[in-house]
Amino acid sequence: MSSKKLPIARRAGLWSSVVLGLVALAGCGAVKVQPTAPAGSTKLVSRGKVDSPLTNMHNHLECLRGEHLAVQVLSPTKLQVGPAPAGPTIVFTPTAGAAQARQIDATAQGAEVIGTALLYPNQGSDSELTGIEDCLDQGVQG
Repeated sequence: MSSKKLPIARRAGLWSSVVLGLVALAGCGAVKVQPTAPAGSTKLVSRGKVDSPLTNMHNHLECLRGEHLAVQVLSPTKLQVGPAPAGPTIVFTPTAGAAQARQIDATAQGAEVIGTALLYPNQGSDSELTGIEDCLDQGVQG
C-alpha cells in the first residue's frame, strides 16, 4: 500500500464517524417520552405510580377498617385511629431501616416500630392496639 492512500483512508474513517454521530444526534429528538392524556382529559398524566404504604400489596388501610377501627387518612403516610390526640397514630416511613433510625435518633419517641410503620399508641385501648399491630405486622419479616 502506498503512503498516499493512507491519509485518504483515515479521512474516510473520520468522516464516517462524524456522519454516524450526526445521525445519532438527529435521532435523539425523534423519540417522545412525554406521556399523553386521552383527548379532553383534565387529569394529569404521569409515567409511573408511587405505591402508597397505606394501600400497597399488604393493604393496611383495608385491614384496619376490617378490624372496625375508625381510621382517618391524614396524609399519604399518616393515619389516625380514633380521635386525636388520644387515639393511636400511624406514620409510614420509606423503609423499615428509616423507621428504626427515627426511633434511635429519638425523633420518634414513644413509637413502636412495625416494619416501615411507626405506631404511636397515645391512649389507645389494648384491643385497638392489638388490631393495629396485627394489621401492620402483615408482610413484616424478621
